[in-house]
Amino acid sequence: MTQEDLPISEINSHIEEYLDYYCGLSHAPGFAVLLKGEWGCGKTWFINKYREKFENKKQKFLYVSLYGMTSFTEIENSFFQQLHPLLSSKGMAITGKILQGVLRTTLKIDLNSDGKDDGSVSLQIPKIDIPESFKKADERILIFDDLERCQIDVGNLLGYINYFVEHQDFKVILVANEAKLISNNNYTEIKEKLIGKTFDINRDLDGALKDFIKELNNLEIEKFLFSNTELIEDIYYKAEYENLRTLKQIILDFERIFKVLPEKAKAKPELLKEILKLLMAFSIEIKRGNLLPKSISIFQQASVFKLTEAKRDYIEQRATNNQDSLSNSSEENNKKTIISLTEIIERYTFLDSFVYQPLPNLAWWQSFLDKGDTNPSVLNKSISNSKYFQDENTPNWIRLWRFYDLSDENFDTLLKKVESEYERREFTDIRDIKDVTGLFMKLSDIGLYSKSKEELFQNSKNYVEDLIGLNRLNLNLDSDCTLNLRKESKDFKEIIEYQKLCVFIKEVRQASFKKSLPNLGLKLLDIMVNEPYQFYSIICSKDSDNTNNNSHRVYSEIPIFQHIKVDDFFEKFLSLNFDAQRTCFYGIEMRYKFHDINKKLFNELQWLYKLRSLLVEHANFGRGKPSGYRFELLINVYLDRAIENLLASFEIWLTKHLLNKVSSLKIFYWTYMNEVFENKIALALQDEMTNNQ
Repeated sequence: MTQEDLPISEINSHIEEYLDYYCGLSHAPGFAVLLKGEWGCGKTWFINKYREKFENKKQKFLYVSLYGMTSFTEIENSFFQQLHPLLSSKGMAITGKILQGVLRTTLKIDLNSDGKDDGSVSLQIPKIDIPESFKKADERILIFDDLERCQIDVGNLLGYINYFVEHQDFKVILVANEAKLISNNNYTEIKEKLIGKTFDINRDLDGALKDFIKELNNLEIEKFLFSNTELIEDIYYKAEYENLRTLKQIILDFERIFKVLPEKAKAKPELLKEILKLLMAFSIEIKRGNLLPKSISIFQQASVFKLTEAKRDYIEQRATNNQDSLSNSSEENNKKTIISLTEIIERYTFLDSFVYQPLPNLAWWQSFLDKGDTNPSVLNKSISNSKYFQDENTPNWIRLWRFYDLSDENFDTLLKKVESEYERREFTDIRDIKDVTGLFMKLSDIGLYSKSKEELFQNSKNYVEDLIGLNRLNLNLDSDCTLNLRKESKDFKEIIEYQKLCVFIKEVRQASFKKSLPNLGLKLLDIMVNEPYQFYSIICSKDSDNTNNNSHRVYSEIPIFQHIKVDDFFEKFLSLNFDAQRTCFYGIEMRYKFHDINKKLFNELQWLYKLRSLLVEHANFGRGKPSGYRFELLINVYLDRAIENLLASFEIWLTKHLLNKVSSLKIFYWTYMNEVFENKIALALQDEMTNNQ
């Protein structure tokens, strides 16, 4: 038996056997064969492999994908290009006049074989110059793929195909997702006349996978993937996913990642397996619609939960405890996202451990799957800091983190070194201090460290306060995406003292951040002058991250204007050209577009009114001049809308609290000293009192 005689697919060998019989007939059978199956099951892969088998035997097919085709001319052009590759090449500059012999007519079709005309289908009768090599009956074979994706009326299309079968003695193989055609009456009526045999294509995961790997033409990648076909198939089966097209995309994506990996990483099979597993899980769930790339960064939150009823109830309760209607929408979305991610973790059990120290990090995965960015520098750094490349240059505390892999002697040595570094206050990054303390607490919790967790908590507070006093503490106020630092380690999260430490550090950072806001406000003014579009982006971005693409902090939910003197802002503003001024004010308008965010920005109302007063003053001074007109435009088109939106949010919030508890009105006087607010509160109180009477 030659290589060409081997079956393409064991699981579909009966189909291949029948096609061998059908295509090998010495006479025209007078009917077409339909290969059907759901999208992504491997229909096109199967028929293309079958074509290769025949072409290896010097037999020929004409193949056309009908995807998106809108006319018979497009179909015939495709045939012509295959029959006359030289004439249809770009060098020959063939125009649409190639197929000028095509005749227009009306073909009578007897749909139910009762001898009567059942209607007429207006179409084009093909008049294609068939070469001598295509004259034999066993070589007159046409394949029409993606039948359901053709834009031509299905009745006309089948009548056109029937002409090849009935009048030109061609053998025809149709490939389609029949479920998308079955509701069309024209299809069901004509199918009986045209199609004599129908087969369901079964998904051939093993055959398709091996074929996809061979197409890479990279021996190094092929060797790794072939050695892990069982792993790939196991993940696919456990995912209960059918689409082979996604599998091919995964293989191609893995090739892209592999090519930018550092050479040292390519020699680590377990590292490569980890990347492959994460790629498969993320890619499949994104294709399914269960996962958005931007949600990958919160996988660590979801991994805390399992899909038990109690934990579902916990998530539900967490979402409903907050009675503030302005946040219900975002809280509800967060709840749904967490539940969805939890289900994904249940489906792929390896995610439960991977997402805490993923390789590469989750931010890299998010960027790769959302934008296709391989970012080799970030990839290399993440891999170099991973467990696979810990060496003498790896910080002692990171090596100690994987204490369960250490010998007793190495553990004792490393523990003493890290403890000494801690006592000498060598860690100055707040994140490192938190993680090292958490590690000590974990070791104490399992009996591998003598100090108590409460003692460690007090030591950590003293540590932070010492560095603050020495002005040596790096709080990472500019580099972090949020004030919450890195995601908490799963190993530490359940330790009460560690939770207290996180609260303490968060308070320290928030206090420091608030203290730094005036300086950050001055930096924001410099950005406004030098990068007006960046200013617009960072004051109104609604992205989940707290930094934009140029690594500027985003202030969309931080009342930064409250910490900028209006006069300073206006002085800088006047130095801009009008296009830049308009860009900045458009940003101010968009900043207050969302009610759920505006409740965090109420303190900026007074600032906006003061800014408006300055603009009105300059508009009046320049009345009748272009400068006056420009100021009026900025007020009417942008600033007034911003104020109206913020006031509307304030009124919603105020009414909500009034209805809940009238006595709570006192809390509204603490900061809103502008008479506009006092009047609104007074009126709201008066209405409430009237209603109560």
